[in-house]
Amino acid sequence: MLRPVKAGDEGRLLEIFSDPTIARWWGAPNKAVADTINEEEGEDHYLIDLDGQTVGMIQSYEETDSMYRHAGIDIAIREAWQGKGLAADAIRTLARYLIDERGHHRLTIDPAAHNVNAIKAYENVGFKPVGRMRQYERGPDGTWHDGLLMDMLAEELRD
Repeated sequence: MLRPVKAGDEGRLLEIFSDPTIARWWGAPNKAVADTINEEEGEDHYLIDLDGQTVGMIQSYEETDSMYRHAGIDIAIREAWQGKGLAADAIRTLARYLIDERGHHRLTIDPAAHNVNAIKAYENVGFKPVGRMRQYERGPDGTWHDGLLMDMLAEELRD
């Protein structure tokens, strides 16, 4: 189940972003929590709950300029629930909402090019690699790494 992040979720978010398999990509847990709680315009953040446990967070952002209208997604799943299909299910759920309810025809994702687990989850939903962005993002260790730009058209979403 996806539910919007709200005030009071800081402890759950800190648990998510303190997971070493997530902090590796997202950086300082306290900063990630603050960024999630303090949404920027066009962003939405959701907790991923399974059987009463918070297993991750997924977010979207929307570009509303009519010439470039699209939405993007990013996700963080705690290690104990990785590799079980939960990420793909959450991505699919949010993608369906962004397409059917928000009217987007195209979605984008930009994982680190060496984040194999994330790329696999995105591909399982229908995202395709469209380009490598060299030295795209500075990692928590201070080094630059490549990003993989992926996108999916509405009709490519896999159920």
